[in-house]
Amino acid sequence: MSAIVRNRFYAVLAIALAALTFLGFARTYYLRQWFDVPPITTLLHLHSLAFTAWFVLFVIQTRLISKGNYRTHMQLGIAGVVVALAVVILGYATAIVSASAPRMRPGGLNSQQFVLVPLVAISFFAILVALAVTFRKKAHLHKRFMTLAMIAVLGPAVARLILVTNTGAHLLQIQTGVTAAFVAWCLLSDWRKHRIVHPIYLYGGLFLIASWPIRFMIARTPAWERVGQWLAGM
Repeated sequence: MSAIVRNRFYAVLAIALAALTFLGFARTYYLRQWFDVPPITTLLHLHSLAFTAWFVLFVIQTRLISKGNYRTHMQLGIAGVVVALAVVILGYATAIVSASAPRMRPGGLNSQQFVLVPLVAISFFAILVALAVTFRKKAHLHKRFMTLAMIAVLGPAVARLILVTNTGAHLLQIQTGVTAAFVAWCLLSDWRKHRIVHPIYLYGGLFLIASWPIRFMIARTPAWERVGQWLAGM
């Protein structure tokens, strides 16, 4: 019975993560034909397609595990590596291009400063997915690394919801809070089933949460702004 409950948690979590992403990008991408929004570049379109494919694959993979279809799950894992690689490459490219955008960003940052935020997110994603693939034969590690990877890239979707609700003045608090909420959900699930929390969720989750204020602090330093200016000129 415990295995059934555990699998159900990851299937539900995957749907929640995908739903939040869809809501965040509904206006600017998924349902853009119904809104008066500016056109997007080919790079942004490819970036969005890659991330969409990844989230769809993540939901499918958790469903396969919940149904005990491990063979298909492992076969799709090969495609997952390819999609993840596309997500990372296109994510870095999109972030670097954004550094040259002539507009102010949330938190009073300019584009050269703010580019640190998505670069850190995509780096976390790359590292966590790589760890998940490395430990793919150890389910208790694999699924937790993969879950944290998904939480790490929620920032852009949440940022768009913040923009729609005119709560940009509290962006840092909201982004930190959303990350903390999903990490807490994972910790609570572990505690309810095992009466102990897994160190990957505990320390990895705390690191993701703490990274938000740290990113904004580093982004404001002259040293990083020089890096951002260099990226903008690429």
